[in-house]
Amino acid sequence: MNGERVINKEKLLSYSAFLSILVILIHTENLGNFSVSPNQSVFEKFVYYFERLISGDIAKIGVPSFFMFSGILFYRDFNFSKYPQKMKNRFFSLIIPYLLWNLFRFSLFYLLGKFHVVEDVLHINRVVFTPENFLEGVFLYKYNLGYWFMYQLILYTLLCPVIYVLLKNKPVAIVTLSAVFLLFCTDAAGNLSMNVFHQKFIQIDGLFYYMLGGFVGMHYFDAVNKKEKQIKRLAVLGVVLGQAFFVLFQVTQALVFHILFCTVSAVSFWFLFDSVITKPLPKNITTITFFIYSAHGTILEFFQAANQLIFPVTPVTALFEYLLLPVITLALLVALSMLLKRYAGGIWKLMNGSR
Repeated sequence: MNGERVINKEKLLSYSAFLSILVILIHTENLGNFSVSPNQSVFEKFVYYFERLISGDIAKIGVPSFFMFSGILFYRDFNFSKYPQKMKNRFFSLIIPYLLWNLFRFSLFYLLGKFHVVEDVLHINRVVFTPENFLEGVFLYKYNLGYWFMYQLILYTLLCPVIYVLLKNKPVAIVTLSAVFLLFCTDAAGNLSMNVFHQKFIQIDGLFYYMLGGFVGMHYFDAVNKKEKQIKRLAVLGVVLGQAFFVLFQVTQALVFHILFCTVSAVSFWFLFDSVITKPLPKNITTITFFIYSAHGTILEFFQAANQLIFPVTPVTALFEYLLLPVITLALLVALSMLLKRYAGGIWKLMNGSR
């Protein structure tokens, strides 16, 4: 260990908030809702490729980046003597809010179903209160699908003694990371991850990003804070290389290019973040990152469903919704967080992951 291992807090908060905004952009994509196709008019082609560029390319680095930095922050100072405290912290920052948000979503759609709103407006099957639905809703995020990420993080946290042993020794760690990488990159493993493990157990690509972050946190933490111009030049090259991997993945659908795109792009963006975002993001955004991630999906679902009922299904409408909805969603979340902080501080702390 090289003394206390810290990351510039201001940068980390802004970085986390920016990643949350990228996640909003992923879920704002509305091409299917508005039947936008690349085979129609020039404008419709523009809308299609514009949304695919933002939501399907640039914003896609958000989730792998979250996994990597979760691993870095967890393992930068981890040892078995800190295991009880780490588990206690994650119990309040992960497990409790995970259960509460899942309970909220289950209750919300159950109550809305009483008024036929879920079926008639949101086009989601009515939630029937049964022990099975309740348990799947609260523990397996059946009605809160955006929480697959939290579910995976909880599983990775529970596996931390095993992950720590595998990552502690550099040669063993490199072999382990290579094995996980290759496991995901083979077609059989890819199908296994997507069709069997996803939403049930371990998602292999997420595990790779998390373990890679843990490896960096344990053995190369000093590199995380480097700001030399040479590092930034390499990061720019990494962005270009990442885009090449993205194109190759689109052409070949080979999973190896997908994971290389996400890994190289996420690492490069961290080192370029100071250059892209030159000033810290507002505190009323950086302090509610967890809340943004947890609540944005509900707001987006309602707005997108309402828009389809009110506005015509055209590429113009799709583009306006795509540009305005992230701004509206973020503004509502900031306003709602201010109200909760002021009038329901205890509830707010739980809903924001005890942050």
